[in-house]
Amino acid sequence: MKLKWQLTRIFLVNLFALALIIIVVLYPRHLNITVDQYMRHTYDATLNVELYKSNIVGFFNGIVENKSLGTTRYDRTVEEELLIYLPRSLEVIVAALLLSTILGILKGLFDYRMSKKKKDFLGNGTTWLFLSIPDFLFILLALWFIVFHYPSIPFFTREGWDAFVLPTLFVAIYPTMYIARITSASLASQDGKLYIQVAKAKGLTDQVILYKHMFMNSISTILTHLPSLMLLIISNLLLVEFFMDYQGVAQRLFMAINYSVNYGTGNAYEPELIIGIAFCFILIMFIVQVISQIVTRDKREKTI
Repeated sequence: MKLKWQLTRIFLVNLFALALIIIVVLYPRHLNITVDQYMRHTYDATLNVELYKSNIVGFFNGIVENKSLGTTRYDRTVEEELLIYLPRSLEVIVAALLLSTILGILKGLFDYRMSKKKKDFLGNGTTWLFLSIPDFLFILLALWFIVFHYPSIPFFTREGWDAFVLPTLFVAIYPTMYIARITSASLASQDGKLYIQVAKAKGLTDQVILYKHMFMNSISTILTHLPSLMLLIISNLLLVEFFMDYQGVAQRLFMAINYSVNYGTGNAYEPELIIGIAFCFILIMFIVQVISQIVTRDKREKTI
């Protein structure tokens, strides 16, 4: 019963997030600009309630009548546009999720073992260093280093393995350190517990205790952070696709926003596509949250 309540709560929270995005995206962005005799521009951004209502009603009517979210600037439906760009981003998301989880756990085990030695700076020290730098800044520094010091690497290529591997690595770096920190902290929290003392009394080696007992008890803790891990991956994906010109759904999102620092929202603004992309990201988050709840519940039941 508790699991059903948790899943219902997750569904309602994600539904509220989608509704909030729809409300914001469909907000009228047309400015009334007037020019007086002295060529002075006056901008009127007063909310047009009727236009706002028309945008919302028209959006949902289009879904019901046309069975589509709408069309894009390329005269394709939003669904066709998503089928073109979404698979490219999903490749990076799935690969980054697997890579950051595996490498993060290994790094966390290494950090925990190094914490008992004088060379802890090689373990927790490096993890702390990576986490102390904002992810967007670290990505920018890494991109700058490759572009200016290794120009032979086909950085902006759209074909071949480079077009997939490099974005995946950049997206996975910060989440890897995040999982490493969670793993190391979970292992450290078990130090001195009774079951460890009993295991040592039975003659089990430190290796067996670490990997067979302590790590297995830490899995549920790691899995509870899967939604946070996915959130980090998606946020990094937005940066990587934008700066690397990777033709994925995140980069297409920036095109749909069509924002200019001089003019604000441009004429090529695509609200229907923005809502479609946001729905895809929210759906991914919802799936990961459900998996995390189910897996951790099963793990807790086995532990009990």
